[in-house]
Amino acid sequence: MVAGNEGMEGLIPIVNRLQDAFAQMGVNMALDLPQIAVVGGQSAGKSSVLENFVGRDFLPRGSGIV
Repeated sequence: MVAGNEGMEGLIPIVNRLQDAFAQMGVNMALDLPQIAVVGGQSAGKSSVLENFVGRDFLPRGSGIV
C-alpha cells in the first residue's frame, strides 16, 4: 500500500471479520462503503485488483463467466 495508509491496511481485515460475524448472526450490517468501478478487457485482472484491494476473494473466475 501507499505510505500513509498503514492504518487502512489493518482496518480492512477487521471490517471483513465484522461483516462475516454479523452475517452469521443474520444481522444486516449496512456500511456506507465507497463504490468502485473497474473497466477492462476480459482476463485483464479486474477481479484480482478488486480482491487485492479489499483483501478477500469474492468474485467468480473461470471460463464462461460473463
